[in-house]
Order: sequence, then C-alpha cells, then structure tokens
Amino acid sequence: MRDSSPPAKSLFTPGENCHSVADFSRFALLIDGAAYFTALETALANAQRRIVILGWDFNSLIKLRPQDGDESPSLGDYLRALADTKPELEIYVLVWRNSIFYGANVDIPLSLTPRWCDHPRIYFKLDDAHPWGACHHQKIVCIDDALAFTGGIDLTEGRWDTSEHQPEHPLRVKDSGEAYRPVHDVQAMVDGAAAQVIAAIAADRWRIAGGEPWAPLSPIEAPWPEHIAPHLTDHAAAVARTLPAYEAQADVAEIRSLNQALLLAAERSIYIESQYFALPEIAEVLAWHLGRHDGPEVVLVVNVESNGMIEQYVMANNRDRMFALLRHADKYNRLRTYHPISCTEPECQIKTHSKLLIVDDRYLRVGSSNFNARSLGLDTECDVALEGSSDEARKSIARMQAMLLGEHLGVAPAKFAVALSRSGSLIDAIETFNQGEGQKGRRLNAYPELPPETEMSLAPGSSLLDPDRPIDLGYLWEKLTSPSP
Repeated sequence: MRDSSPPAKSLFTPGENCHSVADFSRFALLIDGAAYFTALETALANAQRRIVILGWDFNSLIKLRPQDGDESPSLGDYLRALADTKPELEIYVLVWRNSIFYGANVDIPLSLTPRWCDHPRIYFKLDDAHPWGACHHQKIVCIDDALAFTGGIDLTEGRWDTSEHQPEHPLRVKDSGEAYRPVHDVQAMVDGAAAQVIAAIAADRWRIAGGEPWAPLSPIEAPWPEHIAPHLTDHAAAVARTLPAYEAQADVAEIRSLNQALLLAAERSIYIESQYFALPEIAEVLAWHLGRHDGPEVVLVVNVESNGMIEQYVMANNRDRMFALLRHADKYNRLRTYHPISCTEPECQIKTHSKLLIVDDRYLRVGSSNFNARSLGLDTECDVALEGSSDEARKSIARMQAMLLGEHLGVAPAKFAVALSRSGSLIDAIETFNQGEGQKGRRLNAYPELPPETEMSLAPGSSLLDPDRPIDLGYLWEKLTSPSP
C-alpha cells in the first residue's frame, strides 16, 4: 500500500475544472433521503431572509418527516407557514418545466385552486431556459446565502428512504399509494464562502430563467442543523458546473474537466457511485488504469434497473458495453462492478441514484452530474469537490467512503475501515463483508459477466438520445456524417 501524501499542488483550477474554490467552516455528506430531508427541515426552520430551491423535479405534497405522520405538514404547506410567520423571509422555487410531464411535479401554474405558493413572498417558476432536449438538473437548496445543499436528491416523491433500505417500508410510498423500492442517494451540506458560491449559481439560474434578480444579503449566521456533526471543518471546496450554450450564455464544461483530472490523479483506488455509467471518455481513463501493472483498483456501484425503453436502450445498454470493455482491459484483476441489494431471499435491489466519485483518500466529488454524456454539456449541473490537502481532510474523505461502503455491506464504518487498513485493498475489504460478515442480506452484488468488448462502441443512436451538447443542425450533420463509433 502506497503512502497517502497530500498533493504538491492543488488539482483544482478555477476557470478550467471548477468555477471557484472557496472556504467553509463545516461540510457534511448526508447519506440517503431521510437524513437529508430531516437536516433540511431543521435548516429551513431557522431561515431568516431567503430560501432558494432549484430542482429537476419538485413535489409540494411530500413530507420532509413522513415518520411523524399527520403532525408533519406537506412541503408546500411548510414553506407557506414559514413565509406567514417570518415577515422578512422570501422563498424562491425554480423547477425544470417538463417535470410536470416527466417527474412528480403537481404544481401546474394554471391551476385554478388555491396553492401553497399563492403568497406575496413565495416565487415559483418553471425553468425552460435551455436548449431543445436539455433539462435543468441541479438539485440545490440555499438558505440565507449562508448554507447550501447540493447533490442527487430532488425534493420530490420516490427519494425518501432510510439507510437501512428495508425491502418493504410503510413510509416509502408515492402520493398514489404505490410503494417504491429502496433508494440510495447522497447530498452535500456546506456553509461559509462555499455556500455563497452555490447561492450565486442559484441566483444566476433564477435570472437566466426569467426571474427578477434579487439583492445581496448581509452576512447571516449559517443555520447549520445542530444534530449534524460535520465531517470536515475549516477547509475549502471546489464548485464545478455544466451549463449548455443558450442564447447569451456560453457553454461551461467544468465538470467534464474535473472528472478527467480526478481520475487521472488516482494512485490506489477509484470508487464511483452513479445512476448511469455510459461515458466512453470515462471508460477510456479507467481502462488505461486497469492496463497498468501498478494502477489503482476500480470499484463501480451503478444502478441496475432502468425506467422505460429509451433508458434501457441507451443507458443500460451502454453501461453493459462499458463494463465489458473494462473487463477486457482488466489485466490484473483490479476491477469490480456492483449493484447494492438489501436482502437475498428474495433479492431486493436498491436503486442507486447517487452521483459520487472518491479517488484514493485524496479527492471526493459529489453533486447532480451522472456519468452520461448529457451531464457534461447539455443539462445544467452543480457538483462540489474536496481535496485531501491535509491529514484531517484525507481522514475525513476516508471516513465518508467507509460510511458509504459500510451502509452497502451492512457493517459499521469503523469495522470497514479496519478491514481496509488491514488489507490495503478496497476490493479485499468489500469482499470480506460480501462473504457474509455483514448484516444479513446486505451486500454488493456483482454484475453478471458480459461478452468481452475490444472497441469503445456505443449503441447506435446514442449521440442523439444522450448528446453531450445542444442538438442543432450542425450537431445533427456532424453525427449523421461521421463514422459510427
């Protein structure tokens, strides 16, 4: 096992692979919807001047504390009550317009019935300020420009679950009463100047979507939930974006550059959690690592089931092609591809919706961007990243990885950390608990073997169904006239 030493120079370069690098006092990784929703409600209750919510989807009928039953109001009613009781508080909610068709958004602007957002200090907008085929995909909440959340979790149905991921849970139901399967996700919470950067990104998005710009706030103490112990303090975070070219807005591909920089820096291990894995440019870097005799281990935890025929054809098909290629490149048995389950008899799959990358104990990136093409150039995205530039930061990144893998394997994070320290191998530590030492039924199941791939090929039509930039006549001509990949 190599010594883990701090980077000689920061990997983060504002203007290239991130928007900016900013300090914070506290950072926490909130694992799964129940933890995020509880922390968010506590923070919202302490808001003083401004709440900003951005999302791909939004459902005002969900409850942030469904475990409290009727004592917990719906999200819309809760926001309305906050506005009613706090005369200086303004609330802004911006949601992708097509969420009313593709998501669970029930807040149609033309509704004739009274709504929670019919309030002089609540501003609700649907965002259609993007190229054809694109969507607003950032999942951001900012409070008083002092505390920010960003990650993979929208404030909508189908996102709440506890970290136990029980095969059946009476509270894991949609508005219709339909139960949904366990779901794993992560959201980052940060304060300080880093939160101000994310708040400014949210403000820009509100303005681009046609909203009136709002005035800067004077400094306000961050409403950090007291029950959440930060995982890292007094450090800095990089904030990276994807923005498509649209009208006067230039394209921004910071996340694409950040992914490449982080993966190329790997020495011992690469750990990825992603809803999708369908990017040849990512697979190429991983294949290069796997072909080196002293390259890092690569562990991929990727969602196994798809929603609908198009997602199955593009995302699942291309995931399988990328996995097969990586197995072909894996000359030293350093690759594992997994999906999490919460029980074995019968098998209950856990939906992986997180978007997370950990490299060694030196870098952690979490946000809204998937490992698919549209997250790199077509949709709006926002990620945050940490760099292990101190002993404490590296220990923190290692602890957060142990938390994630401990959950998947049904063991305490400290127990997983001991196994990793003993073996020096992320794969060996995972397999130790996959063989039955963890909580009954919890494990990371290996993806089935697939025919080997020797070329970086995508399913026909992928460039049109999962484009990496806006689809215009030039893009169509390029894809129709270029040789098939």
